[in-house]
Amino acid sequence: MTPSSAWSAPPPAFFKANWDGAIDKDNSKVGIGVIVRDSEGLVMASLCSSITLNFDPSLGEAVAALKATILCAELGLTHIVLEGDALSVVQAVQNEEENWSAFGMVVRDVKSMLSKVWVWSIHHTPRELNVIAHILTKYALTCSEDCCILLEDYPPYIQHLL
Repeated sequence: MTPSSAWSAPPPAFFKANWDGAIDKDNSKVGIGVIVRDSEGLVMASLCSSITLNFDPSLGEAVAALKATILCAELGLTHIVLEGDALSVVQAVQNEEENWSAFGMVVRDVKSMLSKVWVWSIHHTPRELNVIAHILTKYALTCSEDCCILLEDYPPYIQHLL
């Protein structure tokens, strides 16, 4: 099974944002990758971003989820499905408990952004089904730019996965 055939489309009129975060411990960087597709699998946007952040994989993944949520909001999407391979982030967003750690505060920001969306859901997906977002994160760690957003487009190095 290839990653593109394993990707499941969101319901009609919904958009799916797959997100991932990757850590570069040596350089204290987090790479973030997001790809947003419609129910037909057409790419609405892609994002590669890197930020300086002390080594904390959960926090890096939470920041990636926040970037995905912000991107969807900036695109004006009102019906979204968020999908990432960080189970702790997915569970934290689904959970109503407050957490005052740095991780919890980022999750709170995700929830705040989602409160402005009409209909949303967040799901865990295995890494092998989140390949495109993962490749975008790895690429983000090598970029000199802080952030690159492509609208209705994607970098050529993921073409074969779509």
